[in-house]
Amino acid sequence: MTCKGKNILKEFTYFLTIFIIVLLSTNCYGGVEILNVRHWTAPDHTRIVLDVDDEPDYEVKESENLLILNFKEASFSKSIPAKIIINKPGIKKMVFHNIDEDIVKIEFFLDKYQKIEVFKLKKFQDKPNRVVVDISLEQVSKEEEKTTALISEPKQKKIIVIDPGHGGEDPGAVGKRRTYEKNVVLSIGRELKKTINKMPGYRAVLTRDGDYYVSFSKRLQKAKDLGASLFISVHADAARNRSAKGSSVYCLSTGAASNEAAKLLAKNENLSDILGGVPESEGNNESSQIIMNMFQTNTINLSKIYAGILMKHLDLVSRLKHKSVQEAPFRVLKLPDIPAVLIETAYISNLQEESLLKQSSFQKKLATSIASSVGEYLSDTAAIPQSEDAFKKDDETGKANKKQNDDEITTTYKIKRGDTLFLVAGRFNTKVAVLLKLNNLKLEDPLFAGRKIMLPVNKTGNEENTSVAALDPKEKSDGRKKSTRFYTVKKGDTLFLLAKNNSTTIQELLKLNNIKITDPLLYGQKIKLP
Repeated sequence: MTCKGKNILKEFTYFLTIFIIVLLSTNCYGGVEILNVRHWTAPDHTRIVLDVDDEPDYEVKESENLLILNFKEASFSKSIPAKIIINKPGIKKMVFHNIDEDIVKIEFFLDKYQKIEVFKLKKFQDKPNRVVVDISLEQVSKEEEKTTALISEPKQKKIIVIDPGHGGEDPGAVGKRRTYEKNVVLSIGRELKKTINKMPGYRAVLTRDGDYYVSFSKRLQKAKDLGASLFISVHADAARNRSAKGSSVYCLSTGAASNEAAKLLAKNENLSDILGGVPESEGNNESSQIIMNMFQTNTINLSKIYAGILMKHLDLVSRLKHKSVQEAPFRVLKLPDIPAVLIETAYISNLQEESLLKQSSFQKKLATSIASSVGEYLSDTAAIPQSEDAFKKDDETGKANKKQNDDEITTTYKIKRGDTLFLVAGRFNTKVAVLLKLNNLKLEDPLFAGRKIMLPVNKTGNEENTSVAALDPKEKSDGRKKSTRFYTVKKGDTLFLLAKNNSTTIQELLKLNNIKITDPLLYGQKIKLP
């Protein structure tokens, strides 16, 4: 062998030795590293999350008030302290130990818990491999006690379930200035709850009231248990195009989405359970529960009716991205008998709208507009717009915002402490949009105690501050009733479509046929049309 060949062989042997040493040292001192520890507390459990750089191998030991995880061939990051004081419901502290250089022992010192669930989550998108410890609590929070009381007591108020999207492990969309969707939608949800609870006859409940994740199944189950009248999921949109902006309203689609953007949005939102870390015990089983029949179709149509009203109110405070209600197969909207919508309040990926989303004034405007739409829909005053453009404004000859005519006069009302436009509109059988136009107001304008505003009444009203019933839509100034005809319901017909195609309102169809808005339309059924 030549001298040159011997040198090459020496170099090869040297590098091979180094490689073997590194490989052996890796196996000896931990193939898996515990990178980070995080924790969240929900009303019914506390969650501990361990980030690891590879799929872990561990064993679980549980004794009274003590949980031990032994990780094999593992180490933990120097940034993790040996002792972590948590002092949250169900757990006091965690202690890390190095055993025999390749075993990490973690002790969880527990307190007043019901049960423990430990499970692994595989690497997904920007999330590393994770080990999750869920500590179910013996005592539920005060918020959960209130919800339980609502379920058990006779239903006297209309329940609105507000669902702030994402939470905990799932931050949702993130703005350029590091604004998290999960935080802004929670703030909007809390403001909306506060606004709705001021409305007589209504009660709002949040699916989450903190930074923790709630599975789709638990969100939907809460609405079912409460017998909710509406389910409103609140989100903030994002797009690669930073100039994209505006609000959107979505309903459940059982088939194709309205467009590719809606399809992509639903696909991303439906991943929340994976990002949030939902155990197999809470897996997705709603597909087996939901049977697409006339009952479900009717619920979707009711959702569309409310969504149209909601868009009209949102347009008073925010630019609309689309002129019509969008549809997509969102898992969080799969409720068989409760109208449900998903609101994309604004684009968190747009710098201007990201800034707006963080402002409490904008959050209050959104809450007021959404609450007003709830009141209009559930007070059975919903009117169907004659065209998609009517979502932006009432028709020039429309009913709600028309100027005084021969059947109407105005009176004045002095604002009292605690009054809102919604409360005044409800008290005097009118709409917020009417009050805004009559008094040249904007939705966000404050109402000061003592201020006098104009109210619409008809000529039968002769006392100030007296509620006057609106004229029946069938009774016009000429005193004659509209003629009617019979129509046989066809496959795919809904009250929404029939009202729109016959230039009337759902309320008028309900009165003509003496039916309720929740009654299904059956194929072959004969109904009256004006």
